[in-house]
Amino acid sequence: MAAMIGRSANTGIVLASKHLPINRAIGSTSSYRSRSLRCRCAASASYGLFVVSASPAAAEAVAVSGVDWICIDAQHGAVGYETLNQMLGTTSHTKAKRIVRVGGPQDRFGIQQALDLGADGVMVPLVNNLTDAEEAVSYCLYPPEGQRSVAYPIRSATE
Repeated sequence: MAAMIGRSANTGIVLASKHLPINRAIGSTSSYRSRSLRCRCAASASYGLFVVSASPAAAEAVAVSGVDWICIDAQHGAVGYETLNQMLGTTSHTKAKRIVRVGGPQDRFGIQQALDLGADGVMVPLVNNLTDAEEAVSYCLYPPEGQRSVAYPIRSATE
């Protein structure tokens, strides 16, 4: 089970995935420019891709392809702090929501760093009970509601 915590909602959502044939997800190139991927596939679903590569260029290419979101995998991917900063920076101009998959509910620094660098949310894997979910959420919220420390980086301070 995984919890997804968005910066604006501050709530946990259990994720479920649907597998979609690639030809239906991509659609024809003529419809690509006129309609978003969400409109082409289904109005009630959002579609995105995981980026496991530690390549800011690959993350940007995915983010501008018409997906609704990208998930930068800092749990299994070769993504460190500096690379994450670059990947979030190169995708900040896109419409795709940028989610960072962190190490788990106890990954306080991974959760806080992802949000401080400007991620739109974090995906927290290995959430097995309410205590795990509450711990992960507490790292997303500033005191007195949570335990997130204060930082003023350029990307997250501008919102």
